[in-house]
Amino acid sequence: MTSFLIVAPLFFALITLLSGVGFRNVATIIFVLGLSALSVSNIVTFDAPIVMILPHFFHTLFLVLDSFVLLYFLWQGIITQNSLVKVFALLQIILYTVVSFLSPTLFSNDILVDDISSVMYLVINIVGGIIIVFALKYIESEEFSRVKKNGFIAMLFFFLSVMNFIVSTNNIEIFFLLFELTTLCSYILIGYRGDEISTLNAQKALWMNQIGGVAILIALIFSLLQYKTIYFDILIANINQIYLLPIVFLALAAFVKGASIPFDKWLLGAMVAPTPVSAILHSATMVKIAPFLMMKLAPAMSGFVSVTITLLGTFVFFSASLLALGKDYFKEILGLSTIALLGLMMALAAINTPEAIMACGTLIVFHALSKALLFLQAGILEKSFHLKYVQDIDGFINHSPLVVFFIIIGFASLTLPPFGAFIAKFMAIESIAREIQTNPLYVFALIFIALGSVFLTLLYFKVVTKLFAKDVDAKVRHVEISKYYTIPSFLLLFLLFIGMYISFKQGLLNSLEMITPLLLIAVVPLLFALLTFKKAHRVKEYNCGEKEEIQLSMYYFHMPEYTQKAIMILAIFGMWILILGVVFK
Repeated sequence: MTSFLIVAPLFFALITLLSGVGFRNVATIIFVLGLSALSVSNIVTFDAPIVMILPHFFHTLFLVLDSFVLLYFLWQGIITQNSLVKVFALLQIILYTVVSFLSPTLFSNDILVDDISSVMYLVINIVGGIIIVFALKYIESEEFSRVKKNGFIAMLFFFLSVMNFIVSTNNIEIFFLLFELTTLCSYILIGYRGDEISTLNAQKALWMNQIGGVAILIALIFSLLQYKTIYFDILIANINQIYLLPIVFLALAAFVKGASIPFDKWLLGAMVAPTPVSAILHSATMVKIAPFLMMKLAPAMSGFVSVTITLLGTFVFFSASLLALGKDYFKEILGLSTIALLGLMMALAAINTPEAIMACGTLIVFHALSKALLFLQAGILEKSFHLKYVQDIDGFINHSPLVVFFIIIGFASLTLPPFGAFIAKFMAIESIAREIQTNPLYVFALIFIALGSVFLTLLYFKVVTKLFAKDVDAKVRHVEISKYYTIPSFLLLFLLFIGMYISFKQGLLNSLEMITPLLLIAVVPLLFALLTFKKAHRVKEYNCGEKEEIQLSMYYFHMPEYTQKAIMILAIFGMWILILGVVFK
């Protein structure tokens, strides 16, 4: 089953390249259903870890692929004249050469599928598959050739294949290759439109993610020199708390891939890509490597490393939530909230208590569903209504109540009970509160979570109140929305409610705690739309017959530039503290 989940999307990507539209669409839907069914079957029947040693041929093949990818990055740096891309590509080539000459003496399984991998399969294949179905219609509206449109869908399937592999491997050297392949996928997809801004942001994603690759190679060198192995399980089982450099550098790679501040610019720059790219990066692929890797490393963390990563992660949660309040570009708001919640996931993983790990896993799953739902609505706003900014969605309830409904549920599922993300955040607060007894510094983590949660809730109301605002100048315009757009949204909604039911059956919430918030979520917007200021409309002021454009402060929160710089400096300082604290321990 594991082999099929890794190989099948790759072969289907090749089939997609040569298909007509009709066959491609039908085959994609059937294939996505099959992948989803296999992922569900895997977690239902999962009993014990699945292990496998790959033949020597595959290791040779991976060596060639690694070399090719790094040389491709160097070539891209040369032809685009991007110094940072060239420098990090060269540095990786040098470090990878060193790794190749340091032969391990302790060996283990190349494939290790555990319960964390099984959960990740659900996220990757179900949520990622739904996004690909959405992309079938979306990409047809782009001015690409038929080959390039099919290539877009093929690249998304290739992304799923790489992700299924990366959550299955126990070999850090193979993990590095797959890490770089996700960087390659993001580079191609972010720059897919080929315009100047897409190209520049793709290059930014390339050089920033290569920092993560450098960190993995440094971790490999330290692991080989000290522990004589390239395998996660042996490294973690034999870890010496005095020599944690391999763990710290792997954690740094997680921060890079999770776009944690100060590495957030690559993910925010990815918003220029077609919306399915943003959706799949934020929910099912790429950034989810960060909490997955942190959970994998968690058993080796304790004391200083655990506390520092928890403080860093919760600080990112607080800071990104605050920064999101000052944004107007809808996808950028979603991007910053993703960065915030990824920080929280990594913080929970670093605590490594059963409650914290459960909270982290819950947040991974429900964040994927909620963020996929919201990004699909961003795609509908962009393609069907040509809207990208919050300031442009005045009274959007009059244009498309269905899209507004999905947006409301999407934001509510991230911030309010009885949805899984809220439960996970509540579990996070409980987990960190318990750790205060062992280290008072966890008080700061608790404060960061409390403030970040408040900011995310304010963000929800900032957008929702705009959707229901009444502007007499707004022209009502009804647009027919494709079933390729609405059906994926309904599927994600269904999965969110399935998650609520599971939470109820697990005893995480009682009947009253489930029904009351749902009624409030349903009734308050309805009252807002039907009763509040029923006969009042907002009219722009006139100056000499010309209308005055107004900006209401409740919709816009200004973030001074010096505050943004201070957040960046603190984040960088925290990461240096993490590295230096281990070096001089």
